[in-house]
Amino acid sequence: MAATRVTPTDLAELTLTVSRNGDGPAVVLLHGFPEIAYSWRHQIPVLADAGYQVIAPDQRGYGWSDQPQGVEAYAMTELVGDVIALLDHDGIDDAVIVGHDWGAFIAPWVGLFRPDRVRGIALLSVPYTPRGERSIIDHIRATDPEGPFAYMLAFQEEGIENVFEADPIETLRRMHWTLAGALPDDWSPTDPLPAGLPPYLSDGEFENYYRAFARSGFANPINYYRNLHQNWVTTRPWTGAKLTMPVTFIAGQKDFVATTADGALGSSVQAMNEWCTDLRGIHMIEGAGHWVQQEAPDQVNEILIDFLRSTDR
Repeated sequence: MAATRVTPTDLAELTLTVSRNGDGPAVVLLHGFPEIAYSWRHQIPVLADAGYQVIAPDQRGYGWSDQPQGVEAYAMTELVGDVIALLDHDGIDDAVIVGHDWGAFIAPWVGLFRPDRVRGIALLSVPYTPRGERSIIDHIRATDPEGPFAYMLAFQEEGIENVFEADPIETLRRMHWTLAGALPDDWSPTDPLPAGLPPYLSDGEFENYYRAFARSGFANPINYYRNLHQNWVTTRPWTGAKLTMPVTFIAGQKDFVATTADGALGSSVQAMNEWCTDLRGIHMIEGAGHWVQQEAPDQVNEILIDFLRSTDR
């Protein structure tokens, strides 16, 4: 598995660090928050061995990729443009786009903006929800501003990144533990978290995350969230749009994003049967939480390979 720095011509001066492996039909792996391409460490070699060309970038603003400044630099049009530019850079006609967390927000929009470049879409943890009559931010404000998705409202506030950057090691440890399937079922936000790291992370693996966020900080990754309302404004032509390419969904049974109706996310999992015209499975993995591809890598890999083979042309 090699990491390279690439500057696709369509990205002008923006350079992304990309982990690559394998040959064959292309698969693009898009990480979420607070992650990097390393989050796919269990998938990259396995998918390559299965006969696929795997491309996993540190997305803009993350890890060892460039850090363009300004909220507008993290609009959905820019994030989708990065994916298409990566395909263009390698002369790839189309790819299956796999996204986790924020990557699962981006992946459907790659398919909606450029369906000619997408063979299929695999969404991890965040189901596809078409553009509705109000943005996610307005929906949370109107329905449950103090509920489990209230952090998205907090992320709209300038300076929230300073709280995270004051102690990035503890910030990352808490984020991983809070959303892990290994967290005790009776845990409450007022309870202390277990000591150390969740069982899916070794000290060495966690250090990769810490080093990445020590370099990037949290401001630009949080700028993804600060575009949620503006993304809704600019995507008006796609209101109610369905995904027409093959789609599959994978999540942990203990992942609140996929199981909580607040925020119009968890309630949308079964609705994907309506919003995706070629839905090829909803897979809920027992015992796993939000970090499903790290917590249950063997099961995720098996599902992904089956899905990829079903999309081969």
